[in-house]
Amino acid sequence: MVGKATPQAGVFTGLNPASFNSSDPIVLFIIQATIILIFCRLISIPLGYIRQPRVISEVIAGIILGPTVMGRIPHFQETIFPSASLPFLNLIATIGLVFFLFQVGLEVDLRVIKRDWHKSVSIAVVSMALPFGLGCAVSVGLYKLQDDPSIPFGSFLLFLGVALSITAFPVLARILAELKLLRTKVGAITMAAGLINDCTAWVLLALVVALLNSSGGLEALYIFLTAVGFSLFLILLIGPLYRKLCVATHSFEQGPSPLLMTVTLLIVLVSAFVTDIIGIHPIFGGFLAGVIIPHEHDLPIKITEKIEDIVNIIFLPLYFTLSGLKTQIGLLNTGAVWGYVVLVIFLACFGKIVGCTLTAKICGMAPRESLTIGFLMNCKGLVELIVLNIGHDAGVLNDQVFVIMVVMALITTFMTTPVVIYLYPEWYQKQTSATIDGNEKVTPLDTMDDEKNSSYISTLTDRYCIVTMLNRIETVPSMMALMQLFNRDKAMSAIEIHTLRLLELTQRTSDVMKFKEIEETARHDPVLNVLKTFASLVGLRSLHTHLDFAQDYIKSIHAYAADVDADIVLLPWAQQRLSLHHEEYAAVDLEFISQALNTISQQCTTGVFVDKGFGLIQEDGDGFMPQIIVVYEMNDEQEKEDSNNCLEFALKIQSSHKANLTVIGTFMKDGMYATRESIKSYKGEIDRLFTSEMKSNIESKHVKELTANNILTAVDRPLSKHDLVLIARHSKQTPSSPLSSSSSQGHSLEISTFGKLGADLLRQGSASLIITQARD
Repeated sequence: MVGKATPQAGVFTGLNPASFNSSDPIVLFIIQATIILIFCRLISIPLGYIRQPRVISEVIAGIILGPTVMGRIPHFQETIFPSASLPFLNLIATIGLVFFLFQVGLEVDLRVIKRDWHKSVSIAVVSMALPFGLGCAVSVGLYKLQDDPSIPFGSFLLFLGVALSITAFPVLARILAELKLLRTKVGAITMAAGLINDCTAWVLLALVVALLNSSGGLEALYIFLTAVGFSLFLILLIGPLYRKLCVATHSFEQGPSPLLMTVTLLIVLVSAFVTDIIGIHPIFGGFLAGVIIPHEHDLPIKITEKIEDIVNIIFLPLYFTLSGLKTQIGLLNTGAVWGYVVLVIFLACFGKIVGCTLTAKICGMAPRESLTIGFLMNCKGLVELIVLNIGHDAGVLNDQVFVIMVVMALITTFMTTPVVIYLYPEWYQKQTSATIDGNEKVTPLDTMDDEKNSSYISTLTDRYCIVTMLNRIETVPSMMALMQLFNRDKAMSAIEIHTLRLLELTQRTSDVMKFKEIEETARHDPVLNVLKTFASLVGLRSLHTHLDFAQDYIKSIHAYAADVDADIVLLPWAQQRLSLHHEEYAAVDLEFISQALNTISQQCTTGVFVDKGFGLIQEDGDGFMPQIIVVYEMNDEQEKEDSNNCLEFALKIQSSHKANLTVIGTFMKDGMYATRESIKSYKGEIDRLFTSEMKSNIESKHVKELTANNILTAVDRPLSKHDLVLIARHSKQTPSSPLSSSSSQGHSLEISTFGKLGADLLRQGSASLIITQARD
């Protein structure tokens, strides 16, 4: 007998997609998940401008979707979030929470505690003890709001103590990374103290849950000891076996293999299963599974990259939105309840801020640094909300006390970032300049005079510092071409090349982990390793590499150029991106370059290196020698200074790279006809630029008008990709008003970025370009 498929009605048979069907819950789940994700993203947009963690938007989205706001719309709650569907939604959210706690465990690196451990331990102990005591004290009043006398007061007291003493380590790490504080003394001490606090809180919470799930003290002891034994089993037995598997599958060198990822996910699920059946919560198993992963060769980061998006973008918002659905702000309906809200917030802040601040001050830290640590340790975040949900689900907290604690968690988290920005601003960080190793940051060298003498070029033995940026793999050939310009330099040790490797800092967990372990990240960064190898092969010993994470690339480059007192910042740009014929794709690059030229030039000369294959230089024959063309303009003093900066850079290149240098200018000023006086003036200006020794290696030419066509025809042979043209960018070359519609959009963008002459050379010529803008 042939079996029949399970009948499933569709919309064509009158199915209402919003109606819940326990045999087919996926339809309503997709509706719920879509609504939740859209609300979370919309709310996170305005909160992102004030640098708030995403968890706040997720809880607020739940409050809006819950009975407080949209639940008041008739039939909304029973249609979109019927009570029968919530167990399915909660199952998916809990699975996501287990894997999120696994990520939290991956972030636990005990090596962090070794740095200033005595300060970190002191701050962590006080930040737990004082708030715990205050939480126990306020539990006396809050217990009166409990409707269920079956909940033992001792368990309630312990739970409130743990809830007030928690510091959210994951959110703390993201705030420190976003504010660029991880590499400071304040950030290192706070991270170590937060890690100790977090691990201790999970142990205490496990004890409280064991007490709640037991019928007596002896049973609770069995539960807790079993949990300790399972933890030791994972750390002492499973951990070493896991490391051997990493070695056998070459996962340390090549990243986690499919077999290793399968074993890893199984360890997470089995650990969650064990901790659940012994009477604790499954999230403890996920956390322990993350702790045993070895911190070698960035393995935790690579594992995090495999799972973080599905966990953080889909699963976690579901969990915290469910938390918001349980939060009924309407229960704060009396003056006494609001009094408890204010009291709980005050005690939570007082215990953390005052305790940590005084401890840090006693340990010898400055008042502003001590207060900053206090406010950072006061961050509750998502860990607090997880703990509160565990307490609510276990029946320890009723709906009213749960709302009070959620409001406290949101406010303490919300206030952290703006207060820390005010207390520990960038100017104060630069003033103290204390890194985690206690060394001083790079300080600017004595700056040269703002105005350079336009009648000479500085000698070639002067210090000359070049800063360039790498933000993606396409710029590597351009950077190699730039390095090759100086590969024949033997005596010019005064030339320094600083390569700033910038990675985007997002809210992804893996990015924060990379930032925390930035030395390890730099050591294994493939782009930097390629450049270092190339520099050693060509004999370049003056290469300095620096890796950093940034949300604002231009601001980071500007700050680094100031730190090393750069003479020129050169931004590599791959010409191949123009050949894609997607003008809107290249528009983002051009806009970035234009902003960089205008902003960074306030600090030093700034240029863009447009590589058309210059990095692929090959000798065409024994007599071949590349050409370096400098376009020299002298209509006014500003143009002379800009051109002198451009020419100075060309001389640095020529001195270390065998090439013919040609200076092309015009003796016509602003379209006026040439006169004997203008010709004599032009030749005199050129003669004054060079010493007699330089003149033997430099050729001077003039054209009637500086246009791309005139420049390209003035040289001895047609320019090829082996050659280089340098031109100064002037403000009057870059029109602020839109160009005529006769120009293509891409060409208009190039003119507004590079100037009319630079854009024409870019389109008409085959040579690579360096377009510079002198310091304002």
